[in-house]
Amino acid sequence: MRTIEEIKGRCVITEDGHWLWRGSVRPDGRPNIYAPDHTRQNGGMTTQAGPRAIWHITTGKAIPTTHRAYVVCPHPTCCNPECIRCTTERLRGQFARRIGRHKGTPKHIAANRAINVKRAKLTAEQVLYVQSSPKTGVALAAELGVSMTTVSKCRRGQNVVTAPGGAPNVFAGLMR
Repeated sequence: MRTIEEIKGRCVITEDGHWLWRGSVRPDGRPNIYAPDHTRQNGGMTTQAGPRAIWHITTGKAIPTTHRAYVVCPHPTCCNPECIRCTTERLRGQFARRIGRHKGTPKHIAANRAINVKRAKLTAEQVLYVQSSPKTGVALAAELGVSMTTVSKCRRGQNVVTAPGGAPNVFAGLMR
């Protein structure tokens, strides 16, 4: 497909102006379009994700190194150029976070838990030590090299994240 008209011809046009792709789609639901690729092929034809293909066809330019083309409407198969944006990966991440695109997916839950485990200050054994120790919170904080808040949370049972070596499985609790 070399023109937007060719792509529009392969789409179902909705009442609110979205162009829903009827051709093949990738496993993540984005259209799979054979179009010029100005980023990797110097304008040569290649199969690529829909938003990327639309961007290349409409602008005739390569996507900058730190940028991504993506759909901003709720339809992942939309090919309307008005629904395609090309911004930095950081701005795309902020957009995805704002609309909650990945919220609650097992992949992202597991990733967030892994990040929290890396940030944890205490192992499971240290948490048990804090909970069973007769020492003051100030003494425990100085002994373990953590803040008073961390010791206080451990004693109240709020510090459920533990450092590597004593961490529960990152996939625990994902299934209901």
